[in-house]
Amino acid sequence: MDLLSGERILFQGHPSWRSQLSHFILWVPLALAPFLIAAILANYDIETLLPVWQWFVVSAILVGVVIVVDAVRRIATFYVVTNQRLRVRQGLLSRKEQTARFDRVQNVDVSQTLADRLLKVGTVDFDTAGAVGEPNHLMFRGIHDPQSLVRIVAENSDLGGGRSGPGI
Repeated sequence: MDLLSGERILFQGHPSWRSQLSHFILWVPLALAPFLIAAILANYDIETLLPVWQWFVVSAILVGVVIVVDAVRRIATFYVVTNQRLRVRQGLLSRKEQTARFDRVQNVDVSQTLADRLLKVGTVDFDTAGAVGEPNHLMFRGIHDPQSLVRIVAENSDLGGGRSGPGI
């Protein structure tokens, strides 16, 4: 990211790996299902299309795909907060970038599911003023300790309450 004159980075990073645990909780058992079903059927001497060891290979490949998809999603998402603006960059081959100056931020919402709270991750949604039809928020998903990100933004911008402007 090219910094403007006087601009400095306050926060940067990718979504936390802990935020993806719910992804693994759903998809890893589904990826293991072919092997588990084949093993159960083999235990009852019921034939399947493939031998059990081949179902194991299929499930292992599917687990590998789940892991790679997660890694690519996390690597492809990058967040930056400077003392002047917010930025979300997504994509590896094609890119989508959203940037908003602090003076455009109107509201900040932090959301955490029960699992997110236990894992100390969450989503910070910065609502911004924008023209009709333009995206009106920047979402920082999978942020470790989202309250600290809100605090960093509040302390280093006009949103902090001590200066003019709306508070967070």
